[in-house]
Amino acid sequence: MRTLSARILLGFAALTVMFGVIAATVVFNMRVVEDQVVLIGKGFVPLALASKDLARRQDDLRNYLEEALKDETNAMAVRKELNRIRAIRDRQLKNLRQIINSQTIAAFDNDRIRTINPRIQSLEDGANALDDSYVQILASPPIGPPDKWDEKQQAAGETLKKLQLDELKLNVKATDLSNTLDQYVSTTTHFLEKSQHSVRVWTIYLGLAVVVTGLAITILVVISLRPLRRLRDGARRIAAGDYASRIVERGPSEVADLAREFNSMGRAVEERERELVRSERLAAVGKMAAMITHEVRNPLSSIGLNTELLEDELTEVPNADEARGLCRSIHREVDRLTAITEDYLAFARLPKPKLAPEPINPIVTALADFVREDLAGKKVELATELAAEHLIGDIDAAQIRQCLINLVRNASEAVGAKGGGHVRLRTRRDGDRAAIDVEDDGIGIAPDMLPRLFDPFVSTKEGGNGLGLALTQEIVREHGGTLDVTSSLGKGTTFTLRVPFHTTHTAPKLAT
Repeated sequence: MRTLSARILLGFAALTVMFGVIAATVVFNMRVVEDQVVLIGKGFVPLALASKDLARRQDDLRNYLEEALKDETNAMAVRKELNRIRAIRDRQLKNLRQIINSQTIAAFDNDRIRTINPRIQSLEDGANALDDSYVQILASPPIGPPDKWDEKQQAAGETLKKLQLDELKLNVKATDLSNTLDQYVSTTTHFLEKSQHSVRVWTIYLGLAVVVTGLAITILVVISLRPLRRLRDGARRIAAGDYASRIVERGPSEVADLAREFNSMGRAVEERERELVRSERLAAVGKMAAMITHEVRNPLSSIGLNTELLEDELTEVPNADEARGLCRSIHREVDRLTAITEDYLAFARLPKPKLAPEPINPIVTALADFVREDLAGKKVELATELAAEHLIGDIDAAQIRQCLINLVRNASEAVGAKGGGHVRLRTRRDGDRAAIDVEDDGIGIAPDMLPRLFDPFVSTKEGGNGLGLALTQEIVREHGGTLDVTSSLGKGTTFTLRVPFHTTHTAPKLAT
């Protein structure tokens, strides 16, 4: 209890336990109430209503057999009316059976539900047992004066007396079932009222206990957090936008930790502000790029067409395989640039990478072969060091190639500024990522330029527009990778591009 965190933790633990008790109590009682509500709404009430209808229809049938039948004079009318009343009674009995057999009722393991089923079965058995008697009566209805009955009517009359007695018994059973279900509804409703009252009382008592405990914890927290007042002004300065302001990191451990967190927050917000400015600049770059690509699309098409025509012309020239290969390389680059310009025109921003598993080494090798002769003309020697394992990355090969071209071009210009030198492309595994190093022994970058190197419109070259590295870093970030730089002024610079491995790939070792 000597630390702020222990006091607060203990108080909130007490509140949590009390809330848990309240929640458990309310949930348990509400579950009981809910079960009883469902039992009434989908069990006892439908059964009670159906049983009342059954008792009423059974009473109608009994009354007809005992009273109305003796006043009938038409055998056809007797058959029609008797069949109608029986059909209604049987339909109500069937409805009662359907309710008791429904999934909602069957889900309840309730003693009262289990006692109802045998009684319904008894009614069904009793009704079915009277079918033969009804057949005999319907065949020769005992109507009119008894002294004029024939032998069949006299036999039916005897059967009628027994049938009246049996239907009376069924009537008593149906009425008794209806009264029982009414009692079940009343009993369950009373139980619900008691349960609701119990839930209400428990909720009030426990709620009052939580309120008292909460007030006590609030007082404890207020007293314990008094040292934080001196941190308030610093926090307000940071909230007002003075991100360079820092809070003194001293005092109790919790206060010191909080001061450090405030300072971290200030640095993070300051960094986000820089990122926001950078994003706005990149958005402007995207619009500019869309305008520029709109202008260069047609020249690119012309270059591509003329390259194809030149390649066709070279097919008739002997010993021109190398020239035709260069034409095809030029045509591929024109196609790639055309695809990029189309993406810029479509989205007016840097297109999202189309990630796919791609081998890293062949991309680097193809790039080196494409630019080696051009660099040699600038007295820049290009070398490659490829990893001994197959590096497969989740990348957009065209975009990564564009990034490497930008980095190699920058490296060659840095080397060329010294009158010549070396550029090295190196691939390697770096943890769960594939790394590509672009290393040069050029003039290097001043230390004060390194933090701003990837900002738009910041360039170390005379006449540079400062867009290449900014867009390169954005492409790498869209791949989920990183782009880092280390440099020593006058000795050279190394850019390291890292991209994630393909998730399902396990890099096999090459045979040595």
